[in-house]
Amino acid sequence: MELSCEFEEAYSNGDIQQGFLLIKDDKIRYEYFDQELFTLLYVNKKLFLINNFSPDKVQLLENHNNLLPSILEIYDDYPNFEETYIKNNHEIKIEKGQNRFLKRIVIKSNKMNVSVYFLNCKKIKLQENLFNFNPFFSYVPNQVK
Repeated sequence: MELSCEFEEAYSNGDIQQGFLLIKDDKIRYEYFDQELFTLLYVNKKLFLINNFSPDKVQLLENHNNLLPSILEIYDDYPNFEETYIKNNHEIKIEKGQNRFLKRIVIKSNKMNVSVYFLNCKKIKLQENLFNFNPFFSYVPNQVK
């Protein structure tokens, strides 16, 4: 299943960040709308960070404790999500929407307390180039077929 969603991260300090999430097979693109932030690509079991304001600058994140691979593992459980997962010393609670897909995940650890809401999720055919970083292709939701 290929998927496109918007997301909204709500932090315990009141901060909010928004963006979109694309999933295709074993690949994820997690991109913030804010040009001062970044895009994360999880491809070939490696995590890459691309600066939104300068997409030609790509950084391989090694020895990362990032949750994107964990989200992919949780996504693989669809439609039979568990209520709680423990991944990389994080407690991840799942709230399902009406379509039995993820509505919200709550991520808690000693260093983090964030809720991620998934909005306007839809099954969609995604082009492979959206998961490339060289060259990096922009994603325009209404142009994807």
